[in-house]
Amino acid sequence: MSTSSPIKIGLIGAGARLRGVVNLVLQEAAGTVQVASVYDPDPISQEAARKEFGADIVIAESEEALINSPDISWVFIGSFNCHHAEQSIAALRAGKHVFCEKPLATEFQDCLRVRDAVRESGRIFSFGLVLRYSPMYQKVKELVDAGTIGRLVSFEFNETLTYNHGGYIFGNWRRRRELAGTHLLEKCCHDLDLANWITGKTPLKAASFGGRNFFRPENETLAAKLGLDDNGNPAYQGWPDPHKVSPFSAGADIIDNQVAIIQYSDDVRATFHTNCNTGIAERRFFLCGTEGTLRADAYTGIIEYSRIGHVKKIETIDTQSGDGHGGGDIVMARGLVKTLTEGAAPLASVEDGVRACVVAFGIDASMEGGTITDFAPYWEAVASSEPVLQEI
Repeated sequence: MSTSSPIKIGLIGAGARLRGVVNLVLQEAAGTVQVASVYDPDPISQEAARKEFGADIVIAESEEALINSPDISWVFIGSFNCHHAEQSIAALRAGKHVFCEKPLATEFQDCLRVRDAVRESGRIFSFGLVLRYSPMYQKVKELVDAGTIGRLVSFEFNETLTYNHGGYIFGNWRRRRELAGTHLLEKCCHDLDLANWITGKTPLKAASFGGRNFFRPENETLAAKLGLDDNGNPAYQGWPDPHKVSPFSAGADIIDNQVAIIQYSDDVRATFHTNCNTGIAERRFFLCGTEGTLRADAYTGIIEYSRIGHVKKIETIDTQSGDGHGGGDIVMARGLVKTLTEGAAPLASVEDGVRACVVAFGIDASMEGGTITDFAPYWEAVASSEPVLQEI
């Protein structure tokens, strides 16, 4: 679709993450996209939005006012995760296109309701699984699909966070399950989605263990031992949150470390590990096939693979895209601009969002119940043609 006037978007939840995404979109859009309105009850976010997007943007009195504004054609959602479903559904029902940050919802039935709303609305729904856009992961999938390592047998994947990254999570709203959902859902749904996408396999069963063993009040002395960083920030607060909550304060109810064993279709097996307090950040896939092995780490952007044989030769590809998102942010922004201005299909769909959430729900159910989760009931509900859309 072509347009002579800017496409106007409205933001619900103008925190740092969504502002970062939108700033990249505006950078790539070259004047074809404009932020027209923002709804966020936090005065700090309101002021940041005015500073970044212009003092003349409308600060909406409510999310309903923003969603129903006739000037806005796209609603970008970056609110607390617990609001994603109801806000997405309301925007779709109002005839708006939607970009929603991950995760899709914090409850399984709400994921299905969003999916049904997308189908019924006929509107575009773009989902913030940013790692789908990473040049490194795109290359990994290409290599796996080409049979570079033969038939996949087993793999490891992980997301270990630096201490400041973990401190950021435990110093803001993400520390509370009622707002964010579980840590696995909020932070690691990216990685679970990648496993679904890269391997093309379906999770069938999972077992998991985890806990909150570090970000507890009694461990604040460990931060004090490290002192201040070069910018004068306390250890574990190198990514300052505007509300300045100590990551060691009471009130967090998410875990800070978790492991899982997952059985996929076609006898493929995997292990996943996350930890929020490490000295080495790693977001790695280690894939073992019948004819070779592949290793890739988002933080370095480097892929290594080797065919099994008498002569050992490791091939190395430097994708020049090393960071926590594997260089996916700018690529996602470019894709969003094409979606907004040309109607191009997003790389991550509502169905991808549902599947990523299902894996998180299933793994967490195992951790919390002390049992092995069978995913069959989830997949049966996902496959059902009966709509579950209700008022929420």
